[in-house]
Amino acid sequence: MKVSYVIPNWNGRDMLLKCVASIQRQEGVDEKEIIVIDNASKDGSREALHAVCPNAVLKSNSVNEGYAKATNKGVALCTSELIFLMNNDVVLYPETTYKLVGCLGSDPKAGAAAPLLYYPDGRFQISCRRFPSPLALILEKLGIPRIGPFRKWKWTEKEHFTRNTVEQPMASALLLKRGTWDAIGPLDEGFPIFFNDVDWCYRLHRKTNYTISLCREARAEHHEGASVNRLGLIKKVVFIRGLIRFYLKNYLRII
Repeated sequence: MKVSYVIPNWNGRDMLLKCVASIQRQEGVDEKEIIVIDNASKDGSREALHAVCPNAVLKSNSVNEGYAKATNKGVALCTSELIFLMNNDVVLYPETTYKLVGCLGSDPKAGAAAPLLYYPDGRFQISCRRFPSPLALILEKLGIPRIGPFRKWKWTEKEHFTRNTVEQPMASALLLKRGTWDAIGPLDEGFPIFFNDVDWCYRLHRKTNYTISLCREARAEHHEGASVNRLGLIKKVVFIRGLIRFYLKNYLRII
């Protein structure tokens, strides 16, 4: 079994090295193709990666091109039929990939599979969501789980342990079939940071018969926002812009 791991990186040297080390420890994977797209890091990320993993495929951008464009460049370099999209702040458990591949193989409708995510201190992380309809966001903001058939945006912890498919998991750790990527197309680079994964999942559900499996047997550690949190107040602005663009594109269909 061969798996291509695609990791965008921006000044995340220490996290990137932990991420890559966890990939190298993956059990049940015969060949691991590690592809890192570096967005003009200035913290020695490239040199450190070469020192610990000289066989990694490394492409360096002259400027920070954002997550979506970096991911698309990485996928274009993949040579396997299984593509693992990862953030640099994710650490896989030794059996994560093997378990995810098993989930994909057990359901012919599954085009992608996501693991459960945990914080470094062991706390469970809410990582699965519904699509962000206005009502779902209002319920989320008010802290109301549901009103009749309508539910809030983010899943409850209980839902993570009782449901098998998910509309939109975090793409922080997402294994997918090449055929899925080819059918849906690349990430929309009009969403440089936020909502590119939401948009991609929305296209999957709207344009194909694929589903996304939530593989509870697979687990990974996620530092959540370790890179984007360095943006400070700009993070909120970019988030809101992404949400507005998602509505304009997918709900109003005017872009």
